[in-house]
Amino acid sequence: MEKKGKQTEESSALYAHQLVTLADLEKFKEQMLSEMRRLLAGGGAQHSKQWLKSREVRKLLDISPGKLHAMRLSRQLSFMRIGGVIYYDRADIDKMFEKFKTAAVK
Repeated sequence: MEKKGKQTEESSALYAHQLVTLADLEKFKEQMLSEMRRLLAGGGAQHSKQWLKSREVRKLLDISPGKLHAMRLSRQLSFMRIGGVIYYDRADIDKMFEKFKTAAVK
């Protein structure tokens, strides 16, 4: 198994006697751009994460630890405790945003 990995590395390595052509660079550029488009279309890492820790929720809502604790006590925001770590469901935070959103004045 290790031999196959080494052979793959050696076959993809670029040596001094090899040339990189414009076509190679264009192909590389297209691969990089398509990968970047794919990553950007995903919406970013933070939005795809379902469970957030207290620190992440405080940063997202721009609130203090005490305010987050008060929100837990008043049941404004549901949570789950595993060991000593408290997790919040991203969907619950989004629901809370929708619940407290005010209508625009026309």
